[in-house]
Amino acid sequence: MATTSAQTGRAARHTGGVDWEQMPGSVKAAVDRALGRAQQDAIDEIEQILDAAMRVVERVAPAEPRVSDIVAEAGTSNQTFYRYFAGKNDLLHAVMERGILRTRSYLRHQMAKHADPVDQVAAWVEGLLAPVARPDPTRKDAALSRLSVTGLAQPGRAVLDDQLGDLLIAPFAAAGRVHPELDARVVQYAVIGALARHVVAGTVPTETECRHLIEFCAAVAGPADRPDAKAPAPTGLKAAG
Repeated sequence: MATTSAQTGRAARHTGGVDWEQMPGSVKAAVDRALGRAQQDAIDEIEQILDAAMRVVERVAPAEPRVSDIVAEAGTSNQTFYRYFAGKNDLLHAVMERGILRTRSYLRHQMAKHADPVDQVAAWVEGLLAPVARPDPTRKDAALSRLSVTGLAQPGRAVLDDQLGDLLIAPFAAAGRVHPELDARVVQYAVIGALARHVVAGTVPTETECRHLIEFCAAVAGPADRPDAKAPAPTGLKAAG
């Protein structure tokens, strides 16, 4: 395990200013083992709190989770909680970030099962709708959809959402779309917006609604949407030329 400069500085202070690089290998190994154990303990405590937060969010949605409930669910203390997180918003952002990474990995896996861009886009939409349309408490990211509302205004949230939308750029480009990045964002906003609407209302989208949204978004990558196709002019505006 690599030792950081901060760790080196601390080690130097505790050894009377002796240069870390001059320490015997056995001493370095002992310090690394101790730091490794401390790091693993911290990771375990953080994971415990994050998992507890996911369960509480799922249980109380669409209401805001409380720190006291999360601490109780984790079986930890306020002191431990605030050792790692500045407050509830800090924690929820960490939960969301971890959930986004897991969801991105899942969506990429689902999309990789298909070669056709249309099917890849459909797999992306279906995979993102699944936690709300077909709730499964055994999924580790089952509460991600609940945070799609509570976390919408959090700093950095748009960047996290874009990590999911970025997966759509390649299929749209492969389909010959002129502006695949813009297409990806439109589909991203449409699907996440649909998720948020249902989470706020405490409802579940019907199979008909899910199928329509999947087919609507996938159609953007379909053969009917040729690069040279001209969209109709918006109502009230004159078509160019």
